[in-house]
Amino acid sequence: MSMSAENLEASRPSTSRVEAPKLDRTTIAAIVASGKRLLVQGGMGVHASDGLAGKVAAVHSRRFVGVGTVSGVVKTPEHLRAELQRAKAIAPGGFVGVNLMAALNKSDFELTARTALEEGVSFIVQGAGISRDIIRWCREANTPFAGIVSSGRLAAMYEKWGAEWVVAEGAEAGGHIGDIDHPLPTLVEEVCAATSLPVVAAGGVDASDVGRYFAQGAAGVQLATRFIASSDGDAHPTFKQVHLGKKEEDVVIITSCVKGMKARAVRNEFTEALAAGKSFPPRSKAWFFGPSGFMGRKKACIECLAEGLCKCRASNFQESFCISDALLRAVATGDEVLGLYYTGQSLVRLPETEVGELKPVQAIVDDMDNALDAYQAAGQATPVPPGPQ
Repeated sequence: MSMSAENLEASRPSTSRVEAPKLDRTTIAAIVASGKRLLVQGGMGVHASDGLAGKVAAVHSRRFVGVGTVSGVVKTPEHLRAELQRAKAIAPGGFVGVNLMAALNKSDFELTARTALEEGVSFIVQGAGISRDIIRWCREANTPFAGIVSSGRLAAMYEKWGAEWVVAEGAEAGGHIGDIDHPLPTLVEEVCAATSLPVVAAGGVDASDVGRYFAQGAAGVQLATRFIASSDGDAHPTFKQVHLGKKEEDVVIITSCVKGMKARAVRNEFTEALAAGKSFPPRSKAWFFGPSGFMGRKKACIECLAEGLCKCRASNFQESFCISDALLRAVATGDEVLGLYYTGQSLVRLPETEVGELKPVQAIVDDMDNALDAYQAAGQATPVPPGPQ
């Protein structure tokens, strides 16, 4: 049975509202002082991270404190509530937050944010644009806010506005890339110098990288592609297989429908067609959202992006592609012809080549523990980042 919003919601446990512990600046400082670092699971856009947040938040580790992130992108309030409740049930007392994108339809963005805050999340992390509204809403709800940044300047601005921590996402990240010429090691150095906030390094990270970023002063790392390639999570088996056994030439940079931004994806028939200039107008999404549509919108275009941001919609569907169609087809059905498979550059370092070889999240974290042990045994120091000022 393919993944759909209806069957996912029906299959998830119904639990009473439980507040997750808050992941604020002081809490992060205490974690770092204890000798551990944050291991954050990236939100990964449209449903790719469903089923993973609770598993990451529940890990047992010598070196890390797991942080699960549920993507709030193209989710109904009911679907988001169910996913958050499932994650908190899997990881009682664990850190579970929500990822939001400022590029979303404005009403959807606010509704999703309000739903997350009502559910008592550990934090909200936001990228793909800047919204000061979300910082205010988080402050009013006493919920930590974290910003995804691609420069030291933006990190300093978020600190001034009241963020509790930042995610420095470099050019090696999957999906939309803030600055394609800004590699993560350089960005981490820049952001750590620009802000006193805890910094989480993200974008193409795997186990062999973490010691380096901790040595630069990062309070944690964020991984997404590595957790796609696990035996846990709801993503279609073909979605996972598409990420395995790949080489450098299997990763491409496409021009997204979102403001024409650059984005990193697995090369397939869809990305080749985009490169050739072919357009993909929206199709009905009733197969996923049901006959009532998404948020009551039944047309093929569900207006998922904010006004003026979608090249496909702005061209009256004559150019570019429908991003919701492409991402949903990939993660829910494993469609290798019409699906878009966003990925980080660490894809080429995944050790598995077949789905049957994939490890559960806990085993992946065990490997990361061992990699950091080896890094320190080799005489590399891991400095303690400064605490709250």
